[in-house]
Amino acid sequence: MNRNEEKPIIELLPPLNKRCEMIVRILRISFTLIPIIIGIWAWLKFGWLYGLFFWIVGVFAGIIILSKLKIAYVPLNQHELSHSATAILKWYVAKRFC
Repeated sequence: MNRNEEKPIIELLPPLNKRCEMIVRILRISFTLIPIIIGIWAWLKFGWLYGLFFWIVGVFAGIIILSKLKIAYVPLNQHELSHSATAILKWYVAKRFC
């Protein structure tokens, strides 16, 4: 990096209050449990192969939703950085609800 190049300014996430932290936890648990519940339901209703298929589809849908949230709510200069699902949800809740 040359001395003349500017370092990217990293915007920090503001601290969240307890209500917002609870929303983040509920969303994170939902992203984890909903595909599992759908997979178990399909397994019991149709068989193990359909259960596996529905679980995989649910996981892929969650990944797509998280990527859309990252594009929409994480600052533009941080898109190159790796963010966990919890960090993406914190950005979403901070900008949308708090």
